[in-house]
Amino acid sequence: MKKAVLGIVAAAAALTSYDQNNRLTVSEYEFSFSTLPESFDGLRIVQLSDLHNKRFGKKQARLLERVAALAPDMIAVTGDLIDRRRTTLQTALPAQELCIGAVWLAPVFYVPGNHEAKFQEYPAFREQLMQLGVQVLENRTMHLSKRGASITIAGIADPDFFRTQKTHFRTQLFGMIPVNAGFTMLLSHRPEKLNDYGAAGADLVLAGHAHGGQIRLPAAGPVWVPSQGLFPPLAQGARRFGKTTMVISRGLGNSLFPQRVFNCPEIVCVTLRRNRKETGDF
Repeated sequence: MKKAVLGIVAAAAALTSYDQNNRLTVSEYEFSFSTLPESFDGLRIVQLSDLHNKRFGKKQARLLERVAALAPDMIAVTGDLIDRRRTTLQTALPAQELCIGAVWLAPVFYVPGNHEAKFQEYPAFREQLMQLGVQVLENRTMHLSKRGASITIAGIADPDFFRTQKTHFRTQLFGMIPVNAGFTMLLSHRPEKLNDYGAAGADLVLAGHAHGGQIRLPAAGPVWVPSQGLFPPLAQGARRFGKTTMVISRGLGNSLFPQRVFNCPEIVCVTLRRNRKETGDF
């Protein structure tokens, strides 16, 4: 009897663990911006972050099906497609499979995270992504035009790319967003730089990195993020600094710690609306 009970408990724990690490959830947001041109009203952005080599079905079929159902106009990938602890150029297939499928759904924009910064084969990996049709926004901006109006999409590499010259991250960031640029969306891996993003003038920021705290307690929320410590304030959801709105994805995969708790993998979908009064209302 005791062995049977232990067996049931073990099976339940295994099923719970699998569910927490593999059940895809969708978080949808709608934000209004006075700087958004009328022609971009209703633009839908799907954000994917922190894949860390994770697979969701053969050739990422489950993940791509969920993304397709959201009917995105663009897909933003905010870093850590790979995990530098267990990746070579030959074993980066889960990331490549995701990008192969994603570019058929919508234009894909990508910025690298801290794991790409420490990946020795990152230059070749970046080239692979570009050949697949991914727009790599590594310290550069692009302009999207629609019916005579345009918005700016900027992307900055993770601060670990600047670790030998730390002040260059902020210099690069401020240099990418011109004064009076109109509506500007910034893709960046790190959420804890929110004050800098706001000071630089970004309207909307999409970030990841924090994995939602990896473990979330029902009453207390995210428990710990390496770069923020215990009960981190910038681990998930929507946050504001001045007129800047930031969305922090809980991510899809795991890194060093292999288990998510009350924190299933997340797909983010953001719908942009034109608002003539306030910026970034939510």
